[in-house]
Amino acid sequence: MANQDQTRGYHSITQFKNGAINWTTGNISAVGKASPKDNNETSQGSVPGLARADANRQIINILKQIKINPSLSVDAYASKNDIILAGIEKTARDAVIAKQYYTSALAVEIIIETSMFGGFLQLILPEEIRQIPKINPEIKKKKVEIIGKPVYSGLIVDATGLGVEPVLNPVIVSEQGHDIYSSAFISRDFAVQYGVAKYLSSMDQALKDKRIGNHPLIFKGLRKEGKPNTAIVISMSDYSLLEKTTERHSFLKECRLIIVRD
Repeated sequence: MANQDQTRGYHSITQFKNGAINWTTGNISAVGKASPKDNNETSQGSVPGLARADANRQIINILKQIKINPSLSVDAYASKNDIILAGIEKTARDAVIAKQYYTSALAVEIIIETSMFGGFLQLILPEEIRQIPKINPEIKKKKVEIIGKPVYSGLIVDATGLGVEPVLNPVIVSEQGHDIYSSAFISRDFAVQYGVAKYLSSMDQALKDKRIGNHPLIFKGLRKEGKPNTAIVISMSDYSLLEKTTERHSFLKECRLIIVRD
């Protein structure tokens, strides 16, 4: 709605009454509206500011509805933390005006946009997502040359048909419960800058995405598991392949994951 990217069919978007979250781009938009109380010139002049204030309230409401994981919303996580609540309000204040126009009877409608990447994710992502030291590129290169096998550049998980809802901190496990992707595998700087995962609704687009490079692993999600459906489950054969992929430490650390959903 507020962003031309949101009209692209392969983007993963959560739509709200007064805004939207684009999980593909990280863009969050909200609509604010206001009308003059009377024909007084002062009243009419205050309408744009009132519309902006309404848009701020709407975007705060949307930010609070984002799920960190399937059982925890931003609202619940931030409810007892004044610092996080203040940060959410600042995210709203810092949102930019994408569009502003007058409707009938001098009413104003305004669309504002912000990004979940950066400051918002720094506030919201769990503390267990920590900074992981950089891997020496020379050592990594030598290992790849010695092994002489294909070098995988990222991971795509096909979760179509599972009813997966986007969350900030997705978890992937094997059929036997081994952790495939979780807080322990990723580095906070990458998670804050790019998000823990990228969501798309097209496998063709996922394969073209620079995030996962030219030679990604592709795993099929089998089901959701846990209460309430906290993890995407992959097969043991896929888990075994990943375990044999030494470069996984690098691309998982850098959050080179795309989840394809309906």
